[in-house]
Amino acid sequence: MNLSDFIQKYNGSGIDYDKSFGFQCVDLFNQYLVECFNIQNPIQMFPVVSAFQIYDRAEGNELFLQVKNDPMAIPRPGDIMIWGKSAKLPHGHVGVFISGDVMKFKSFDQNWPVGALCGSVEHDYNGVTGWIRHTKQPAIVTPGITLPNLDGYKTYIIAGTVIATVILHQAGYINDEMLNVLDTLFLALLGFSLRDAIKKK
Repeated sequence: MNLSDFIQKYNGSGIDYDKSFGFQCVDLFNQYLVECFNIQNPIQMFPVVSAFQIYDRAEGNELFLQVKNDPMAIPRPGDIMIWGKSAKLPHGHVGVFISGDVMKFKSFDQNWPVGALCGSVEHDYNGVTGWIRHTKQPAIVTPGITLPNLDGYKTYIIAGTVIATVILHQAGYINDEMLNVLDTLFLALLGFSLRDAIKKK
């Protein structure tokens, strides 16, 4: 079963995987592992009391890759989002990433808000510790990670500036006309950087 099938099956429903404490976010997490990754013992693999513990429990697990929440990192569909413990979330939270960007995202959640059945919820990254990715999912190629290897830090700086510009535009600090001008400039600079990198190979 893929993520779309899982969402279609459980959207608007409640999941009580462990038959305890009603419909909790960790129940959705366990059911997702069973149906989408064929992990038949999710509670034994992740023996947690609270959702915030899932991220740390993934350390050393050969089936999952930990990804720290970072301003330049974007999860991929199917990644498991984990919120840390806080005053508002004493047990943290867990959901499955559907789509998003560096500012906000949608995930498939249960018990958000408290008592809610399974459904798509829009979030920002506030409080997110990170996410875990099943290793059968191919890694995403991101400019901030791979392009610096081509030409030192030049491409990294350009790519980082592009991301910052998009964020400023979404926040209303840069208008559409200025964004178009900067977009043309950044594409040209990126082209020069990649050209130089290719020449060095």
